Amino acid sequence: MRGLVERLLVDTHLWVASAAAGLVLFCSQALGLPRMMEPVVMVGAATLLIYRFDGWVDADRPSMGTMPAVLAMALLVWSARQAPAAVLWLVALGAVPCLLYGVRWPGSIRRYRCLREVPVVKPLFVTSALMVAVFGVPLLWSVATTLVIPMTKIGALAGGLWVLLLCNVTLFDLRDRVADARRGLLTLPVLFGNRQTRMGVMAACLALEIALPWLASIGDLEPMVLLPLQLATAATALCAIGLTPVSSRLRYAICVDGIPLLLGASVCWPPGS
Repeated sequence: MRGLVERLLVDTHLWVASAAAGLVLFCSQALGLPRMMEPVVMVGAATLLIYRFDGWVDADRPSMGTMPAVLAMALLVWSARQAPAAVLWLVALGAVPCLLYGVRWPGSIRRYRCLREVPVVKPLFVTSALMVAVFGVPLLWSVATTLVIPMTKIGALAGGLWVLLLCNVTLFDLRDRVADARRGLLTLPVLFGNRQTRMGVMAACLALEIALPWLASIGDLEPMVLLPLQLATAATALCAIGLTPVSSRLRYAICVDGIPLLLGASVCWPPGS
């Protein structure tokens, strides 16, 4: 049963795509943007396709299911047909580094064969690319409205979420340490070891917990935005304690990717909100 769930949710990349879509929902709600499904669908579909491309580049990484990729492409086209021009430019320009990120350069004269082999680029790149998507797409989609969002609010939310997502991405690197080292990907666990990385994630989560009330005050973030961020930070710290390099792929996916997915679900709580 566990193997079936892993193939249906994890290997198809549907779970991670849902996590990215949840972040768009959360950011839109936190910034007071109109609740629209098109930006959610666009980011979720693009995430699935990017992970599918990554699985194609690294043939040993599980990446299965033709129908999810076809459905994601159809949804991406559907949302793109309704997107403002600024959103299309962002997606088009953002797709270039995302595709180049995993492509190996020709020849052997360079020390590193692709962008993600550069030390510590992997977690920083993935986190930053995700941040651009979950903030940029809904903001640019809503640019035609008369809504004015203070930069302090955007900066406070982005700062806290960036640290949280960096910890989230780093947790996956714990389990991939041996495989990443074999590929020459110098992630934090490869450079510093699993124990030091886990301690670093817990320290970062503790620092974020302390900083979140301050960020909420300067960004005028509502309690229903602050509380989910605090719970998500605590859950990330618990993952750093409870997950080990030998934990199953399904457990990693459900626990770690489940955190941003729950952030998205928080916009519907309490019922009727």
